Amino acid sequence: MLKPYQKAELTFDILREIGQDGRNSQTYVTHDHQLNAEIVTKRIRKDKLASPDVFFAESQALYLTAHPNVVQVHYACCDDEFIYVAMPYYKNGSVKDLITGGHLTVREIITLGSEILAGLHNIHSKGLVHFDLKPDNILISPRGEALICDFGLSKQINYSGVAAQDLHYAKMMPPEALSTDHFKRTFDIYQFGLTLYRMCNGNEHFYEQLEKYGPAASFDRDAFRYDLRNGLFPKRGSFAAHIPSTLRNVIKKCLEVEPADRYQSAIEVANAMAGIDGHCLDWRRVQHPDKNVWTKNENGTEYELTHSADGTTTCYKAVNGGQRRRVGDACRANVTDRELRKLFADY
Repeated sequence: MLKPYQKAELTFDILREIGQDGRNSQTYVTHDHQLNAEIVTKRIRKDKLASPDVFFAESQALYLTAHPNVVQVHYACCDDEFIYVAMPYYKNGSVKDLITGGHLTVREIITLGSEILAGLHNIHSKGLVHFDLKPDNILISPRGEALICDFGLSKQINYSGVAAQDLHYAKMMPPEALSTDHFKRTFDIYQFGLTLYRMCNGNEHFYEQLEKYGPAASFDRDAFRYDLRNGLFPKRGSFAAHIPSTLRNVIKKCLEVEPADRYQSAIEVANAMAGIDGHCLDWRRVQHPDKNVWTKNENGTEYELTHSADGTTTCYKAVNGGQRRRVGDACRANVTDRELRKLFADY
């Protein structure tokens, strides 16, 4: 005779902690004895959750939004103190890892951005707002594809078309979070735009802007809120030189202060990004203390363009591994930002 309720034991070993940014949770790489595999287990304190009704809200959201660009859930369980959500372990890390100390090409940004948007559209189509879209929460699959994770803040959209949320990661929150706790999908569109901004410029550029407000212990909240409310953070006119105006404009529209002025859906953003093309796609930037160096390979031709602190540019190319030759038209003094951007579009 079958019992109406079954309870089973689960055994796993904690190997090491990862993702220490959670306020009410910890994330670990664990060895699951039943699967005989390394997986990721998120441990959430029950006493930090509002009620037993939300104990499995995150795992249910993950299960609901099954999609190639959303992290899958293996299982969810609990003991007396904690909720456990088990997911695959992605050894390639996150988008944050890719943009910390390094830079992506425009082609990589568009590819990953399009995959994030596909996952985000799926999330929105299931009636959810994610509320925590950021480089840390976009993992990279073994095939190099973007996967949205961490549904700890996600909420269901109600019959009025809004979702309630009063918990925010301040560095990534949109301006409307300063005046309301009910939001539309445009909340996620703003966070996607800010994620894309960080992918274009590198993580250091983002955190350098945050340094203006001081360290965490004495963070100038009033100054930050003023700049956020007035579209001064992040700096909309500050981009790496190889980022084309078409991509800059997409990001700026995502970051509009008024939600009604942003793209209203993930599909709208994807359509706007679809037409970005040209010679600018494969330049990769490497920063040095006194210069920036960009390189790319286009059909066997290697290019290297250097922009020094004094405004001078030098450019060389080598065809099929041959001798490097100077590209005269791209070697100039006192180059303006506009002229530099044109060089990336022309070569």
